[in-house]
Formats: sequence, C-alpha cells, structure tokens
Amino acid sequence: MAAARATLAAWQERIDRSDRQLAPLRQEVHVALRRWVAALDTASLQPGLSRGDRGQLGELIREATAELGDEEEEGDAGPPAANAPAPPPNLTSDDDEPWRAAGEAAAAERERRAAHRRAASKQKQHTQATTEASQSLRDVYRKLASALHPDREPDLQERERKTVLMQHANQAYAANNLLALLEMQLQAEQIDMERLASLDQRRLAHYITVLQEQLAELQQETRKLETWFRAAMGASPGSGMPARKADRMITAEAQRLRGDLELLAQQTKLLRDPEETKEWLRALRQSSP
Repeated sequence: MAAARATLAAWQERIDRSDRQLAPLRQEVHVALRRWVAALDTASLQPGLSRGDRGQLGELIREATAELGDEEEEGDAGPPAANAPAPPPNLTSDDDEPWRAAGEAAAAERERRAAHRRAASKQKQHTQATTEASQSLRDVYRKLASALHPDREPDLQERERKTVLMQHANQAYAANNLLALLEMQLQAEQIDMERLASLDQRRLAHYITVLQEQLAELQQETRKLETWFRAAMGASPGSGMPARKADRMITAEAQRLRGDLELLAQQTKLLRDPEETKEWLRALRQSSP
C-alpha cells in the first residue's frame, strides 16, 4: 500500500509539473499561430503574387485556421509529438544556398502542421483517459459517502465523527484527491493497525478486503495517469516508465514547443517580404510529394 501510494503521488506530481512547464509554452504557440494566420492573410494581399501563390496562401490559411479551431474545441492538452525537427535556418541571413534553406524550412513547416494534426487526434485520447481516471475517484467517493451517511448511524457521537469525515471527503472529492479519499475510507472503517491482532477473523477479513480494494484502486489510477502522460508525450503505450525518462520527455516537449515558436516567428517575419514569400511558396511546392 505504501509503495502504491508513493508511485501514484509521484505520477500526480510529474503531471502537475508537466502542466506547469508546458502549458505556458503551448499558449505561446497558440498565440504565435494566430499571428502567423494574420501574416498569411496580409501576405495574400501583397502585389506581385501570382494567382497560384494567392491560392497557396489561401490553403495555408485554411489549414492553420482549422488547427486553431481544433485546439480551441479540444482544449489545451498539448501536442504529443516528442521528436521535433531541428529549428529551421534563418532565411533572412546571407545563405549561400537560399533554395536549400527554403526547402528545409518547407519540410519543417510540413512537420509542424503534421504535429498539430497528431495533437488533435491525441487530444481525443486524452479526453477519454481523463474521463476514465475520474471514475476511480467517483467510485471511492460513493463508497465513502455510503459508509458515512449520518442517517444510518444511531449513535450520536459516531454520527458527529462521520459528519466531520464526510465534510473532509467532500473537500477531497472537489480537489480530485484520491489519496485523501482512500485515507478517509480507512478512518471510516476505523482500521487501526495496532488493533488488528485482537480482532476476530470475520472483522479482520473485512479489513483485508477493504485494503485489497484500495490497492487495486491505487494501481488502476496509476496506470491511467501513466497512460494519459504517454499519450500526451506521444510515447508508445505501456507501463512502468522510469521517472528519469518521463522527465526527459517533458524537457524534449518543451524544446519542441520552443522550436515551434522560433519557426512561427521566422515565417511570420518572412511573410513581410513579397520576394521571400514567393520563394518560400515555390520551395513548398517543390518539396511537396
């Protein structure tokens, strides 16, 4: 039980830390993507572009707008891809091979759009995993509420004890604190390890059953949290991920998001120049399959 509680607490802390580190970056990427859409729209009005260039810009605007719509509809769960391309070259520098640089940027752009499409798909899995993860919390809470119901307790002193526990249970449920609910379940059952040796076999068997159920709840919740984390980071399904690997994945995702920010900033700047815009669009067409 102690090991299972520690493992669950570690996963909860890991996911909280992931949210603290990645959520601001994801918001920055979202804002940068909106700015890029505005830059694409402005670029489409520049003189000197061919009809094909304007049509291509229009298609990019539709794709980026759809990505923004998916993000706003699905919520900010974060892109799952853990392996991002390296930041693209600076297209405004004095590059001896501008066409190759533009081609590399085009490839990076395709990867960025593909990553956003993967994010929309993974977000659906995240929503389902979150729904399943809350099931354990509800199940334990319902069992606890049934055990602590004051109308079922004739003893006044015991009723007051259960009323206080029920108030704490409501607070723990509101805070999604499964560990606290499990602890209160033990208190509601009045499981005292020092008293177990003096109990009759029937009562002892009941306590063992409660503890076995709690252990199963802890293990199930831990698996769900790890499943959610793996999906959020784009990792393959499984269990038993070492803490160091999870930490490395959080770091890699943060680097990927910063790469997205750099790419979007470069492309937004590029779109201010009609000639560079045309060269970039030409490179996109040439690199398309």
